[in-house]
Amino acid sequence: MPEARSAAILTALPLQGMAHRAGRLDLGIVGLSLLVGASSSMGFIQLLAAPLENLPTSSVQVLAVQTEAFLAPLLVSLLLLLRQAPLLVTLGARLSCRPEAQRWRLWLREWWGLTLTALALVPYLMAGALVAVMLTRPELNSLEELRYLVGQLSPAMLLVSLVKSALFAAVILWISLDQGARRWRTGRLGNSALSRTIGLSIAVVLTIDLAWVLLLEPSAGGGVA
Repeated sequence: MPEARSAAILTALPLQGMAHRAGRLDLGIVGLSLLVGASSSMGFIQLLAAPLENLPTSSVQVLAVQTEAFLAPLLVSLLLLLRQAPLLVTLGARLSCRPEAQRWRLWLREWWGLTLTALALVPYLMAGALVAVMLTRPELNSLEELRYLVGQLSPAMLLVSLVKSALFAAVILWISLDQGARRWRTGRLGNSALSRTIGLSIAVVLTIDLAWVLLLEPSAGGGVA
């Protein structure tokens, strides 16, 4: 009976409205990305301040910003999981009731929307990091320091960050929709699908990131100026 009731509820949900909310870039996730970027970069500076106390403050700032760019895809993935995974799992269960042609068309639409969301969050994350780093030396000219810090981010580094963010978003989307569809087919709808989605997504994303670093990052990354 609980499974049948859940199935009836899912069937009655407006599919287009769910799809729109799943790929929407709202103020909440934008604000959260700014906050995550600022807090993580300040944490990097605090961790690096003691071991690198003999280096100029500007070098520590550059290292913190570059570290933020390196970790941005992972942070964006966590934000997407926290905000979008519950809706995507439900959407996956809902889509499993549709004809295959329509299902793949909607999957493609969701992939496009979530990828754009991930790409849009990277600049917000970096903006929060840059502002936080600049606050460590408020006595300096903020505009001049901003230009200096942005200049230390190589195009290759930013491109890698964007490509990885888009790739991880696609992985999260596929796992979320697939887990929702599996739970629909087995008739066990509930928190277990969401828990498995989050755990599996984190494991796959970290595995891809590790493989990327070991195989490609030495030729794509940049060093500290």
